[in-house]
Amino acid sequence: MRRPLTLAAIAIPLAAAFFAACGGSGNETTQGAGAASSSGSGGTGGAGSGGEGLGGDIFGDGGVGQLVSIDITPKDLVIEVVNGQIPPPITYKATGITSTGSVVDVIGSWTYDRGDIGSIVPANGAFTASGLLGGTGNVTFEADGVKGSTTATVKLRYLDDSQMIDPNVKAQFPTAVEPDPALTLLYPYDKTVFPRGLLGPTIQWNGGNASDIYHIHVKSPAFEYETWRAVPPPSRFDFPKLPDDIWRKLTDSTSGDVQVDIARFDGTKAYLAKTQSWKIAPANLAGTIYYWEVNTGSVVRIKPGDLGPEAFLTPPPGIGCVACHSVSKDGTRLVASFHGGYSPWGTFDTATGTSLFNTNASSGFQAISPNGSHVLWRHWNDAAFNSTGFLSLSTYNSDVELAQLNPGGGFPSHPAWSGDGQKIAFSMRTDGNGLDFTQSTLWVTDVNLAVPSFSNTKQIVTNDAGRPTVTFPTFSPDSKWIAFERSTMARSRGALAEIWLTNTDGSVVIPLDSTNGVGHIEAEQTTANYEPTFNPFSLGGYFWLVIVSERKYGNTLTDTNPNTRRKQLWVTAIDANPVAGQDPSHPAFWLPGQGLDNQNMRGEWAKSPCKQLGEGCNAGFDCCDGFCKPDAQTGALVCSDQAQGCSKLGEACMTVANCCDPDAKCIGGFCASDGPK
Repeated sequence: MRRPLTLAAIAIPLAAAFFAACGGSGNETTQGAGAASSSGSGGTGGAGSGGEGLGGDIFGDGGVGQLVSIDITPKDLVIEVVNGQIPPPITYKATGITSTGSVVDVIGSWTYDRGDIGSIVPANGAFTASGLLGGTGNVTFEADGVKGSTTATVKLRYLDDSQMIDPNVKAQFPTAVEPDPALTLLYPYDKTVFPRGLLGPTIQWNGGNASDIYHIHVKSPAFEYETWRAVPPPSRFDFPKLPDDIWRKLTDSTSGDVQVDIARFDGTKAYLAKTQSWKIAPANLAGTIYYWEVNTGSVVRIKPGDLGPEAFLTPPPGIGCVACHSVSKDGTRLVASFHGGYSPWGTFDTATGTSLFNTNASSGFQAISPNGSHVLWRHWNDAAFNSTGFLSLSTYNSDVELAQLNPGGGFPSHPAWSGDGQKIAFSMRTDGNGLDFTQSTLWVTDVNLAVPSFSNTKQIVTNDAGRPTVTFPTFSPDSKWIAFERSTMARSRGALAEIWLTNTDGSVVIPLDSTNGVGHIEAEQTTANYEPTFNPFSLGGYFWLVIVSERKYGNTLTDTNPNTRRKQLWVTAIDANPVAGQDPSHPAFWLPGQGLDNQNMRGEWAKSPCKQLGEGCNAGFDCCDGFCKPDAQTGALVCSDQAQGCSKLGEACMTVANCCDPDAKCIGGFCASDGPK
């Protein structure tokens, strides 16, 4: 017999009698713009249990016993939201189990831990999907200290028949048995890792005819999109943005694998789909990339998700170009060279573009410290690109030399500062001049700004006959790894080059084959990759690296002539926990928003100008104070003062002990996942 269990019926204070036990919890990750991050995972049993009682029957009649667990139905609910239409609420039911095995009614309160996915009425358990994104969260019922838990999953499904394809044609695809003899998927590449917060990729393929019909099917555990449409050659497909932004819905609803199927109907029969697997990292790509538009001689900048670049430094009258730039990791200052030739340098405030200092002293390439306080310069010292054999250290607003980096035996070139400010990496050239050389090796040195000096200067990577030029180093966000270029010469035009990775003592050196395109593009294009720069943040378990590449971009950029092919910026994910002997990289993707009609190179990645208290944010690294939390009134994410307790992923930290996640690391001053999940 089922009896109601209420507070009035309990003779012993239950707060002292029971312990909570939940079925599961959601995964905590960096939140995306307007959405949460990864899907959570709930308990599967649908029940929780209380602790041992204080003895005796809580009803005092000897017939029911003490409440020990709660059972919830339905268990592990899955709700589909089709084309944005929210289904009616589904009401959960909770029943109690006592120590004698009796089933009793209970009165308590309901909660759901993923408010971005759905909501539940605390009093009656009515659950409604939000339709904003898909994913899994935990439904919990609590009665007087005893908890029961199960999961609720919302799956978004979009069926796009906007071209109103003949139903008889659509019916051909599920019955296809023959492989497609012509269709070739060009871009993106199989196994690409995408972050959140980007414009969607343009899927590109060859091998179809103008009248062919395609079935495009993209799915993950909490999201599904399929469409039937004509895509005439050159075949390119962009995810729709209206009435819903499909790519954003997909990425915000997914943490992990995405399956992409593209099948073709040639007017007679349908063929089996060509399939790829992508992965979505549970974090928005952060920061700003400052790069050089060769055609205009300008430095422009772009943030992930922007529709196009923003002009930043345009050559004023009488100045031929602004180039060879470096940006402080905190994003506050930029140093660049002018004119070409002898190339004097100057510094700028990135928030306003205001000139802070300029000199007539020749330099070429420079490095700027992580906080923008100091500049390492004098890559060359005259209009013929001749070098002195040392680099000069100065403050950002002076060319007075504080110390010299003078290793001896060559000419230090292309310096880069580590994010922790402790080291400088540079190439040591032994031939040519500061612009054109073919013989160089990779070196590191410790730098001390308190007492300006350099120490422990040493070579860590040698060169070889096939790739004698080792240069353009860049430090990972944790300052423990250095990506660099191995090439046939320092200038990129016509050079054969790949991107490699080493630790800071040179004991582990790894070719980044997937970054270079090995196994994904034609062999001759895998040697057209240059000038790597790391994002200053570790995001979603990955380091992110921007490179210059002259490879083909699907069927959009197809020129393969080394003298004319287009330089574009590509981004690749690097596992944040590299292991010796294993390639930690993943296939690169073309950076959306950059100009296709320009030669784009020398991408420098830095933190975006930080936001003040109360401004909207995606994660702590957007904020000047390092914390991004829900507003108490609206629930929207805003920059906040540091709260008591631990830091979530993407929030500021001094050490790993500050991070809530026991598996997290404190990388570059922010809590981050220790590798892909």
